[in-house]
Amino acid sequence: MSEQQEENIMGTLPIGTLLMKMSVPMILSMMVSSLYNIIDSIFVSRLGDHALTAMSLATPISSLLACITVGFTVGMNAVLSKKLGEKDVKAANRAAGNGLLINWIVAGIFLIFGMFFVRTFYALQTDVKEIQDLGVQYTSITSIFAFGLANQTMLERMLMATGKPLGSVFALFTGTVVNLILDPILIFGFFGVPALGMRGAAIATVVAQFAAATVALGFNLKVNKEITFGVSMLKPDVKILKEIWSVGLPAALQQSISPLMIFGMNQILLGFTTAAPAVYVIYVRLQSIVLIPIWGLRNTVVSIISYNYGAGYKERIEKIIRVCLIATVWITCIGVILFQVLPAQLLGLFDASGEVLDIGMVALKIISFVFPFSGLTLILGSFFQALEKSMDTLIVSIIQCILMLVTAALLAHFGTVYTVWFAFIITEIIVAAIAGMFMIQVRKNVIAKIGKNA
Repeated sequence: MSEQQEENIMGTLPIGTLLMKMSVPMILSMMVSSLYNIIDSIFVSRLGDHALTAMSLATPISSLLACITVGFTVGMNAVLSKKLGEKDVKAANRAAGNGLLINWIVAGIFLIFGMFFVRTFYALQTDVKEIQDLGVQYTSITSIFAFGLANQTMLERMLMATGKPLGSVFALFTGTVVNLILDPILIFGFFGVPALGMRGAAIATVVAQFAAATVALGFNLKVNKEITFGVSMLKPDVKILKEIWSVGLPAALQQSISPLMIFGMNQILLGFTTAAPAVYVIYVRLQSIVLIPIWGLRNTVVSIISYNYGAGYKERIEKIIRVCLIATVWITCIGVILFQVLPAQLLGLFDASGEVLDIGMVALKIISFVFPFSGLTLILGSFFQALEKSMDTLIVSIIQCILMLVTAALLAHFGTVYTVWFAFIITEIIVAAIAGMFMIQVRKNVIAKIGKNA
């Protein structure tokens, strides 16, 4: 394949081939990436229920960092891909550099939080000192060294935005292998290394993130001809920053609602027992595996649709949307079946016993029914972002958060820890319906007005 063909695959390859070429590596890379949290949780669960609960209470912060950096990366991706579709290579390069600047600012904010405010964050959630101490040990380190994740995320997505997904896969694979090797060594102490417990889990995570960022940078320098790395790309460009901001800020805010929802759910569940948040973090980790293919499609189609939107290829955009919707339904239905058939085995990965096992068996079976609805909401959000309707995604997420917390609080007040889980089903059905109505309007007001057909 010539360099010109490679530059234009998002606008030239058949849809099925293009989605497979770009989404499968992205799905694999995200599956590898999700192993960070799952591996940490599995090892940490061996430290006791309080350690797993501390991990659950830490999730809003680690998720917030990931969501904000990914959100602005979505903005960078959309702008970069659209500029490539418009054949404006210089603007695409500026989009990459200004995207890096934004994520560095985000990492700086988390560094300050990690140095001065972590203890307060945990004190707001629980008065159990052991849980506080374990949480502070983990979150301080991951927040102070947030630059690793910020760089990793942006550099990987540059490869995705320019049609070179294999580099992202190798970077994430490197990070996961490093994390897998270091976790048991640093948590439990092997080969003369002292057992560091929760601190060890945090150190393993940040070292893995910096390793992945280094590999991603290497791939960009080696194979990414669309981006010229240097100091000049980091020069702030007001127009480009506004374009990234217009897509990235709503995306970041939308994704950041999820950590806020996790924080709220933890407070509701703590009203019953400290075991309930432990069940919740297990669900969050397992859910991420089921929805990884959808997240992979989501992150891929933002770049693909943005490119074709910039190039004016209406028919390609419509076909991409149809294929993604069908794939989403099939994938999530398989997830429902797995959770219904294997709840005990899934909980066993986290050494669940006693209250955690009892609550978890019920929770996993109930919540798994939301997967098809959650998947549809996720994939529709990617269409909104790619077609410059990111505010629709933000509105849907705000409704989702408010509805989830209100419903869960009501069910907790009038029911038990077992009835709270039905809040997920009620919320996700309503939210998916709202997202579907928004999509009808986007198709009418945006897609239908694209004049050029492939």
